[in-house]
Amino acid sequence: MGLISGSVDRLLHGTALTSDAYGAAGPAARELHRSGPVVDLVVGTALFRSSLLSATPRGHVDLPRLRAAGVQLVGLTLATRFPDLRGTLSRFHFRSLGMPPEALRSGMATLEWLIGRVDSWCAASDGALRLLPTRQALQAWLAQPAEARPVGVFLGVQGAHALDGELANVQRLRERGVRMLALAHVMDNAFVGSGTGRRRRGLSASGRELIAELERQDVLVDLAHMSQTGLRASLAAVSRPPMLSHTGLLRHSNSRSRWSPFSPATRNVPDWAVREVGQAGGVVGVVLSTQLLGGSTIAQ
Repeated sequence: MGLISGSVDRLLHGTALTSDAYGAAGPAARELHRSGPVVDLVVGTALFRSSLLSATPRGHVDLPRLRAAGVQLVGLTLATRFPDLRGTLSRFHFRSLGMPPEALRSGMATLEWLIGRVDSWCAASDGALRLLPTRQALQAWLAQPAEARPVGVFLGVQGAHALDGELANVQRLRERGVRMLALAHVMDNAFVGSGTGRRRRGLSASGRELIAELERQDVLVDLAHMSQTGLRASLAAVSRPPMLSHTGLLRHSNSRSRWSPFSPATRNVPDWAVREVGQAGGVVGVVLSTQLLGGSTIAQ
């Protein structure tokens, strides 16, 4: 059953970099690494692998590799569709993960099944992996000595279409530990246009209502994957610091694909978006994906 998801993980999520290619980290890099928790905002292991606890040589990260690299906090991302024929082939991918048919009946059913998978990883980790579903849990985790901390986990969702059109589902997800939600993913939806969507619309009235509800529920608004029109409108709509969790920069990579709507030109963001997120007190996570950076060297 895992043949499809495993093959996709190995094919899409390798790396062109090895330690031989760029040498050992210098003193400044090592000090930066030691100076605070190392955080990865978007990790897709739950979407591609049945286990986070066992080591694998390639593909999405696992707990042994997180610990070896000193990564202390990971945002495990959850999604319900991928950019193929409006997501219809995603069903085959999720079935290959062992997802039962009833978990595919709606976006929320898919999300809750994936959240259950993460919960099971934490329960089976003997304390090495811990879900941090509240601000208080995060503060208690930070208060521990760095060497004694388990790897912390918070949950994020990509694509508000997974809410099945019900704003009440924001609270339902919050109660399951979700702390970040991106209105957009790889396709347009009723809330906002996607940078890789067909129409790339702006923010709808229901999208504005969703932003207000996310802020009311203390769930971070993630601007990733939005169209530029949607980005401008969302930045005007937020009243709390937003997140732009994973992106590249058009200034450095803006090539367009003839065959796929997903390319640096449609996925990366312009300088004004980065500046405005910063001015709003938010955070921008710059991807290290070679597809979006436009190359595979440390300089790039």
